[in-house]
Amino acid sequence: MRYIQLIEQARLHGVTSEKKMWAAIEQMSCDLMVLENDHSELYWQILRNQHAILYDRHYSEKFANHDVNRLVHSKLNGKGESVGMGAHWTKSEIVDATKGMQFHEKVNDWDKYVAFNAMYADLCADMTDEEIIKAAYLFYFHDADWQPSEDDCTKVWDYMSSHAKM
Repeated sequence: MRYIQLIEQARLHGVTSEKKMWAAIEQMSCDLMVLENDHSELYWQILRNQHAILYDRHYSEKFANHDVNRLVHSKLNGKGESVGMGAHWTKSEIVDATKGMQFHEKVNDWDKYVAFNAMYADLCADMTDEEIIKAAYLFYFHDADWQPSEDDCTKVWDYMSSHAKM
């Protein structure tokens, strides 16, 4: 039996209520915690899928921090080890740095936070902060063939999601 079949059957029999649905979600959340410890990649893929549905493939604070905290910077030290991880810029620094740029109306500050920090992580070995800001804007938010007008998602969500599967 699939989970949706269980829910549909309960609805068909008239035994569902908002209170029961929230209780089911709470129990599912507890059950998923077992996966977080034993199968972390599967756990985060399930949460990513759910988040994409709930937030229309835009970031929230918690998921933005999850993805940014896992970034590994490309700049290496003399031993060939990364010299940094996680955020280079805060959300407010990104907001200030991008004030004059045009974004789709559905793009939020957490989308920007992830995009600009992800680009920094990839390019910090070879580019200045200013060059990275421009490159991130062009790559994530000004790429017409990725974001047709009828699709208001952000490229950053899809890009980070594909990297999470690697």
